[in-house]
Amino acid sequence: MKKALLGSLAAFLALAGCNGKGGQTTASQSEDFRSVYSLDMQSLDYTVSNKNVDNENTANFIDGLLENDKYGNYVPALAESYESNDDKTEWTFKIRKGVKWVTNEGEEYAELKAQDFVTGLQHAADFKSGTKYLVEGLIKNFSEYEAGEVTFDKVGVEAVDDYTLKYTLEKPASYFYSLTTYGILFPINEDFLNSKGSGCKLGSPDLNACEFGIVDPSSILYNGGYILTNNTAKSIVEFTKNQNYWDAEHVYINKVTYTYDDGSDDHSIMNGFEAGTYTSASIRGTWSTEEFNKYMDKYKDNVYIPMTDGGTFSLAFNYNRRSFNNTNKTTDAEKENTHKAILNKNFRLALQAAFDRVAYLKQRVGDETAAKASLRNELVPTTFVQINGEDYGKTVAKLVTEQTDVFGNSLDLSEGQDPYYNPDKAKELLAKAAAEAGLTLPVSLDLVTLSTMSFTVNQANSLKKSVEEATNGQILINVMPIDKDAYYAATYLANNGSESDWDISTAVGWNPDYLDPRSYLNIYSPVNGDQLTSVGLDGTSDPDNFQESDKAAMEAVGLFDYQKLLEAADAITDDLNARYAAYAKADAWLIENAFALSVQCTAVANTVTRSVPFVGPYSIAGQGGSKFKLRRVQKDIVTNKDYYEAKEAWLAERAKSAKSASK
Repeated sequence: MKKALLGSLAAFLALAGCNGKGGQTTASQSEDFRSVYSLDMQSLDYTVSNKNVDNENTANFIDGLLENDKYGNYVPALAESYESNDDKTEWTFKIRKGVKWVTNEGEEYAELKAQDFVTGLQHAADFKSGTKYLVEGLIKNFSEYEAGEVTFDKVGVEAVDDYTLKYTLEKPASYFYSLTTYGILFPINEDFLNSKGSGCKLGSPDLNACEFGIVDPSSILYNGGYILTNNTAKSIVEFTKNQNYWDAEHVYINKVTYTYDDGSDDHSIMNGFEAGTYTSASIRGTWSTEEFNKYMDKYKDNVYIPMTDGGTFSLAFNYNRRSFNNTNKTTDAEKENTHKAILNKNFRLALQAAFDRVAYLKQRVGDETAAKASLRNELVPTTFVQINGEDYGKTVAKLVTEQTDVFGNSLDLSEGQDPYYNPDKAKELLAKAAAEAGLTLPVSLDLVTLSTMSFTVNQANSLKKSVEEATNGQILINVMPIDKDAYYAATYLANNGSESDWDISTAVGWNPDYLDPRSYLNIYSPVNGDQLTSVGLDGTSDPDNFQESDKAAMEAVGLFDYQKLLEAADAITDDLNARYAAYAKADAWLIENAFALSVQCTAVANTVTRSVPFVGPYSIAGQGGSKFKLRRVQKDIVTNKDYYEAKEAWLAERAKSAKSASK
């Protein structure tokens, strides 16, 4: 799931106490939840959008077949039960009876049926879903339907009867159940779909004549815990409890309110928290040291550092820049010099070694403890899966050191420390790069940043300072503060590689969609990688249809070699240890080649909250962790004693739960 670093502000505050012990609130009571947001929703079409800013909201409006409990287990939601055949190529779900579709006014519209899931998938295909990569080559004949080679009745999804749904896959996929929390497999009522315009008709899509999923509460039906009741651009977002929800007894927060905050006032959220307006706040790194310490002391019994999440934010390189509105380069020679540098592996490694990520993160979170806690050293979190009982990241680290001596004889990818920052190594690598690529030093890199948020400007300047100092000014960072609309257009909302108007960007984030390393690593596939636009490229499944400049850039950095590693790993379906080890080779390739520099998880700042900790849904993959179902807000500020005691108990119970689920 494509994630915006700035857009994640609301999610960070929403989940600050997400995952119970707290005071003054019983298990069936809750205060309302109130927070801020910084980016408007782009679409309510949950089967089509791949934007986290959309999906973290629609996850509350629409349920999937399964959902996550508070320990991260996948439990029944719209499906009461499910089973698969032995080789995991057929999955059958029994649909819960009596689930109601309701309008944005809360009026009953129809009962949920198995056919609604068939409709949802066909609509996703018709409208070229931004998440189609999840099921292409997986659900039987889905890709063939997209290509016009078969009719949809040949696709591997079938309503056997009103309450039985069956998926048939092209290949075994033991993780398929975890995909069901993602929007592309969510249901749509066909009668309602047709009511939204002639262009919504299945098999005859016309975006200009279909209003399903436009950013208006009435454009969709609801079967989830909440209904969107107000969505006013750059003002307010409100959703209220769905009284007809099938599991309404476990929805404790009656109203969720987000107020627009452009980030220009560093104190607005804390002021709102202290006034009782907002549920959570963080102690900001943009404040003066004196003020930061004052608030740390004021809330010494309450402040805590949240757990890290599954999202990874990276520093990306633009491998085929074509737009130059955000630049101070004046000649083609300067542009070509930067292009040659970015295509050189040792230059990218030099930038990584020169980048002091702890200093960079302190600009947002305020102190070294929280900054180090936010670090992420590889795209896939080191503990995401296990390989023969050992953390995945250890295998990746071994593979990297077998392939290169850049990082010495050993490499520690564990979180909470920085294995890359090495100014002396940066100078050495830059000298190699200059000789290899015939670079003219210094090399200038354009970095766009959001002008209205002080922490983003401060972070950009911190990156500039560390890189220029570590390379004796031989790599220059040109910080380009631009307004919000221009910033998002050039980064998070860029529709293709040519719209990515920068040399390097820290606005690139990804959350996994399902429980397999493929969910992270496939984002840079030259065939169907969802994050290719975030590195200035466009992919295609047709080797004869690449843009020549894209193909040349991909060949220069070895991206087709990376594709071979992905394909080799994905072909292993009968041995998870072997599959994960094969994906570790692809992950090691990314690190060895510094293809994109992993920087952080969602920043885990010093936080104060009234959200009861560790009671809501937990998920490292998919949309399930965005739900407000199960969550509670108490009147009093949570103490850090209560938070850390709840965390310890939760970790112990989660370990037991995982062990039980694996039997």
